[in-house]
This record gives sequence, C-alpha cells and structure tokens, in this order.
Amino acid sequence: MPAKAKYLSPGWTRFSKITAAIFGGYAATILLHLAIANFFEDDTPMLLTSTFTTYLMWCGLMVMVFFIEKAWVSWALLLSVILLSSLLIFM
Repeated sequence: MPAKAKYLSPGWTRFSKITAAIFGGYAATILLHLAIANFFEDDTPMLLTSTFTTYLMWCGLMVMVFFIEKAWVSWALLLSVILLSSLLIFM
C-alpha cells in the first residue's frame, strides 16, 4: 500500500532535509561539544565523554530535522547553533 501523495515532500525538500540531518547535525554536534569543552581548564574528560554523547545528540538532531515541516527552518536552527558555537569557541 503506497503512501498518500499529500504526505510526501517534494524532491528538493527531501534532499535538503537529508543533507541538513547528516551534515548540519554533525557539524552542530561537534561544534557544540567543542564549545562546551572550551570552558573547562582540563578538557580531556569532556572530550572523552563527547565520544558517547556525540552520537546520541547527532541522532536526536536528525530526528528533529524530520519533525520540522519546512527545510529552511531546520537549516536556520542548525546554522544558528553552528554560528553560536563557533563564536563561543573563538572568543
């Protein structure tokens, strides 16, 4: 039984969501962990912990991207996390 056409997103929207989930989610996850580790004097425990929490956060961001209906909203959210984390790292 095929899905109804009204529930399927167009091709470019689907492609944008997939790339946002994979690449944007990964970049946001890594940069957020690096920004948090930047605030600790000894960042070794944070970086070791991030090996486990990175996967969980990346999966959560992937799911979040597909819950949002519009692809540009998910890109805007991920890019804002990326920019904020980058500013925290380099300040």
